[in-house]
Amino acid sequence: MKKIEVYENINYDNYQLDGLQRKKYYLLAGTGLFFIGYVFYANVIISICMILFALPLKKVYIKFKIKQQKELLRQQFRDLLYSLASSVAAGRQMSEALAEGNSNLSFMYDETAPIRQELRYMEKCIKESRTADEILLKDFAYRSGVEEIINFADVYSTCRTTGANVAEMISKAASVIMDKMTIDREIKSIIAQKKLETKIISAMPIVVIIFLNFVSPGYLNSLYDTVLGRIIMTASLTVMVISYYIMNKMVEVKV
Repeated sequence: MKKIEVYENINYDNYQLDGLQRKKYYLLAGTGLFFIGYVFYANVIISICMILFALPLKKVYIKFKIKQQKELLRQQFRDLLYSLASSVAAGRQMSEALAEGNSNLSFMYDETAPIRQELRYMEKCIKESRTADEILLKDFAYRSGVEEIINFADVYSTCRTTGANVAEMISKAASVIMDKMTIDREIKSIIAQKKLETKIISAMPIVVIIFLNFVSPGYLNSLYDTVLGRIIMTASLTVMVISYYIMNKMVEVKV
């Protein structure tokens, strides 16, 4: 069985597309942009030029993948919190609780999961270099950029600094953070329908143009063959993109 390497110092604010992901992105983005270009301009040359927008849009896609990556880590950390809270309440030290958390999460996630990689890295540092668990948690928290992880690490650091009851404070902090994440998940479930409606509304102009071209060929020729028509189509496409962006911002809710 191949040994899984321990990945150190993962920066969750960065995301690198591997070869397969890059090819898949350019294939899907290029196909989609060509299709949209042909729908709005009915011109192969312009449609091919539209494919070039896949280059700047790559940054948007990477931002989406970073957000997706952090959300995955956030959900995995919530499962870790249950384990840490129960372990600390049972009288274990945080270093022992982290090791136990890695063991507990092995039933839920494979070894390539981000939270498992981080826990293995912490275990390795604690055993080999005697690094303080407080330092490791804060390093993980601020690299992750996830608010809940940062809050937990700060609470634990404060407890260690002030000599407070670690078990009690960790239990309360974990409870508050888990409640917040539960509420956030419920809100996201509620607005999921709105996000779907946003996508449908944004796609309607494309559907209408395809429908008109299908049922009445030549009806939109004045928009395809004249300079004024091209300007109108460009303006329509721009408004559609801006509207989609605004509607997405409207349905974003932060707890």
